[in-house]
Amino acid sequence: MENKILKTSCLLSIICISIIFPIVAISFASAKKPKYISGPVYINDAVPGHSWEDWSVQPWLKGSGVEEDPYIIKDLTIDVDNTVFGLMINGSSSHFKIMKCNFRNAGIPGQRTAALVLLGTTNGVIFKSTFFGSNAGIALIGSEYNYIHKNLCYGNEAGIFLEWCMHNTIKQNDCKDNHGAGIMVSSSHKNIIEKNYCTGNDQAGIYFVNLYEPEHSPKDNIIYANKIEKNYLGIYLSDADLNDFLRNTVLQNEYGMLLEPGSEENTIFHNNFINNNIQMIDYNPSMNNWNHPFMLEGNFWSDYGGVDENEDGIGDTLHFYDEYPLMEKGGWDFYTCIEEEVLNAFFNNTNRLGADRVVDGTQTSYIIYGVIQLFSERVEGEASPPYTMSINEMLVEDSVWYFDEDGYFYGEPGLLQFYYLILPPYYLYDIMDPGYGEYFVELTWYMSGELDGTSFYTGFYLI
Repeated sequence: MENKILKTSCLLSIICISIIFPIVAISFASAKKPKYISGPVYINDAVPGHSWEDWSVQPWLKGSGVEEDPYIIKDLTIDVDNTVFGLMINGSSSHFKIMKCNFRNAGIPGQRTAALVLLGTTNGVIFKSTFFGSNAGIALIGSEYNYIHKNLCYGNEAGIFLEWCMHNTIKQNDCKDNHGAGIMVSSSHKNIIEKNYCTGNDQAGIYFVNLYEPEHSPKDNIIYANKIEKNYLGIYLSDADLNDFLRNTVLQNEYGMLLEPGSEENTIFHNNFINNNIQMIDYNPSMNNWNHPFMLEGNFWSDYGGVDENEDGIGDTLHFYDEYPLMEKGGWDFYTCIEEEVLNAFFNNTNRLGADRVVDGTQTSYIIYGVIQLFSERVEGEASPPYTMSINEMLVEDSVWYFDEDGYFYGEPGLLQFYYLILPPYYLYDIMDPGYGEYFVELTWYMSGELDGTSFYTGFYLI
């Protein structure tokens, strides 16, 4: 198969440095602020002459490397030819930011190279920089807790490459017109890839691959809200497991999504698959979830021809392997009238019992509690469904799922399940007198695979 060439092209491995290239740094004036040009830069605190402190004599490096005052490399251009890298940071735990820089033409034919390499490095931010014409634009090797944000990667073999990486965030980057993959993830775990734009890449928009032993498959990554269009392959998985794909828009690719044999237990839900020549291929569909297993909602398919007789926003017949296809693009935002009522009551704090609130018994009142699974918890395998709630030992089964995209609760995206009871007007007067009353709440969920939960008494004032 043609896409098999992905396994042998545009890949990186740990890069050994045998030659430290001579550095030339010059500045030139502009009307508003200085710009800087340099040859290859190698930063490694363990190598004399190449520590952050050694490099701090350069006009393009500021800061002290602590969280409150990170090192900042800004307005630097590294345009190199026939070199292993443009900038490499090796074994650093200092806090740093690379901002508004330009990296061009790094790479030696036939070797695995990159314009910017973070090797065994943490606490970095790569922001609003441009990467062009290199074997890879940005490469993270064995690196953790870095933030790659709003960069432009085009005309490279691979735009952004991760290998042996964990806990990195790849967010809002433009990865376009690369000769291989826009974003490539090899044997990396627990990363969040969100809101990137991957278009016009010759081989794949986003590609997951395992090049090593089975236990090293890329897993527990979250791929969220990316726009992936006009690539040969939109999303490609080769021996990748336990990843979540949600709220992505995959359109006008030759293949929308392709899962090779060995890719298992991936969850694909709440995505838009629009006008791809071949919408999807899964060589092992029984081993993957093409809908959320507890929410029971799937994806939108532009070629779905089924009907929705009960008007719940979900098609009545399956599409491919998706048992709960959504009827509308972005159909995950569809709520029934009752669900809208519950969410409005929760967010507007309308006549809700508990937390010593005042409740008007002549009006409809609500009991609402929820359990949330944050992205950070998902990649750690914590706080996962199924959830349950009981009120005074009575199991509450009615619930509504809500995706907290803007981080209303904890500052990061998460998926909530709100359990609720709707109490009609005057109902409370039948079971209690006006004044203060209490009830008992118990919530359960799974924490790292073990049943966990909390319970408490709460009260309200009935008027």
